[in-house]
Amino acid sequence: MIQSVSGGGITVEVDVADGARLTSLTSGGREWLALGGPRLPGVFVQPGSGGWDEVVPTVAACVLADGTACAGTELPDHGDAWQTLWSLDSHDDTHLQTSVRLASLPITFTRRIEATSTGIRLGYTASTDAAAPVPLAWCAHPLFAADAGTRIVLPESAPALIEEYPRRGRSGDWPSAVGAAAIKAFAAEPQSTASVVHGNGDTLNLSWDPVLLPYLGLYWDGAEFTDTPVVAIEPSTAFGDSAARALAEGRIRMLGPGRPFRWWLTVAVSSSR
Repeated sequence: MIQSVSGGGITVEVDVADGARLTSLTSGGREWLALGGPRLPGVFVQPGSGGWDEVVPTVAACVLADGTACAGTELPDHGDAWQTLWSLDSHDDTHLQTSVRLASLPITFTRRIEATSTGIRLGYTASTDAAAPVPLAWCAHPLFAADAGTRIVLPESAPALIEEYPRRGRSGDWPSAVGAAAIKAFAAEPQSTASVVHGNGDTLNLSWDPVLLPYLGLYWDGAEFTDTPVVAIEPSTAFGDSAARALAEGRIRMLGPGRPFRWWLTVAVSSSR
């Protein structure tokens, strides 16, 4: 079931039946996302990976430790929102709202995509009916198509990075381009915007509130895990890919009963043409 929303020269297509994945994001004749094909449940990284998923409530598979909220809960690889049936709440020419109840944790997650004069706004709400606070590790997971000249650009030209993969905890170097192997790192300090810039100058910009989303994951992959080279900008509610580790370190958003958490992203595109 493909639905679309257009605003500010951007058109996004959403496959509601496939984890509400954004399967296409186009502007000015450019497809910004790596295209993905059909996928099997249970294994996130597989041939055909592409598009933009909502990864929640973890990136790395983990088990929440004893003595913590929801102790002993097993969280699957890249969470479960991508492989759970979403509801289509409402849709017209200007917006698309979908929601899902997670299977792993007592969290209801809603995303509203809205057209704006400058592009697309994604508004999010997460809530819980649990008796005690539960951890919420969410990140945007857009796999942007890349080529030899594609860069990720932040307002600060080369902010400090802390590597998540392949050598977790290492102070990482800022990649100037997509290499053969994958690199995942987190910005050491909060950010509010980041851009994907192609060699011809075409630019896609993501913006968010760093108070609401204080962590930022960045990803470069020359096809170690994907069929084609990609880059990713991943604002997040937790530091690192493991919700269990972020919870133990106190670097994760806690979702309280009766206190929904709301945040947003905006997407805008500029072209050299």
